[in-house]
Amino acid sequence: MTEKEAIEALKLVNISRVHPFYSWEEMAEVRDVAIKALEEVQEYRKIGTVEECREAVERQKPKKPDYEGDGYADGHLVYDTWICPNCGKNYEVDYDDYKFCPNCGQAILWKQSDDPVVE
Repeated sequence: MTEKEAIEALKLVNISRVHPFYSWEEMAEVRDVAIKALEEVQEYRKIGTVEECREAVERQKPKKPDYEGDGYADGHLVYDTWICPNCGKNYEVDYDDYKFCPNCGQAILWKQSDDPVVE
């Protein structure tokens, strides 16, 4: 049974019968609370799972990219590629200067004092 089907079934529950421990007003409240809870679960699932939300929050924390070089100029390694620290996608230094990785949305932390010299 799906949550939607459960909600519809709960709406049909006959609350007019006397329950041995609860009044019909209390049973109506129980039914309404259950319906509301199931509807809220459905709304939260539209947003995403807890894990998906955690991953999205983590991607908002800027991380330093890795750099790759494939040649030398004036005796120094030339770093011409930066790599997303989250998904590993490669981008061109000096051309692909993004605040967030276009592939996965990871926030990128640019230029720190210990970064390699990028020419």
